[in-house]
Amino acid sequence: MKKIIFALLFAFTTFSAFAQEALWNVTYQVSLPVGETHDVIGKTSFRGIGLEGRWFVDNNVALGGGIHWNVFYEKKDKVTTVIENTTITGTHFKYLNAFPIYANAAYYFNEGSYIRPFAGINVGTIYSEERLDIGLYTLEDDPWRFALTPEVGVMIETYGGINFTLNVRYNYGFQTSDYDALSYIGINAGFVWVY
Repeated sequence: MKKIIFALLFAFTTFSAFAQEALWNVTYQVSLPVGETHDVIGKTSFRGIGLEGRWFVDNNVALGGGIHWNVFYEKKDKVTTVIENTTITGTHFKYLNAFPIYANAAYYFNEGSYIRPFAGINVGTIYSEERLDIGLYTLEDDPWRFALTPEVGVMIETYGGINFTLNVRYNYGFQTSDYDALSYIGINAGFVWVY
């Protein structure tokens, strides 16, 4: 994990040396599990945060990256589970911490306007910590998945220097030989600093 963070910092430093303008944003994130993820944890998550940096390489195209943290939790009463020839019945407490780490590219429309819609693609990985507690038993996994995440959003600039962003992302971590795909829709809102 440390190597990935150092690589991202190096990439950010390199981008900033050639960029015309930089954006940093912090977002609060609401996540809705879909697909196979919804089968495991069906509840919407209201616990998420993200940090991103983007650098404009021309007036409309920005390159950058970011790291996010989304927390899912669900409790189910009286569920029966079979684990290696053992049947366990009890209350399930399911936890999923997802850490998407992405490089991204985005195209911003309406150059010169205070309201700039954008569309982008994020490529990277999702590291997840998955835990199931059943009474005295705990099952844990921490897989890495290759991830691809399209997004659409809008950046709103103001005269006072406080800027805002709102975007929607479809986070998709691909299935591996041992783990199902991880997918959820993120609705993100936050502050943007432009320099």
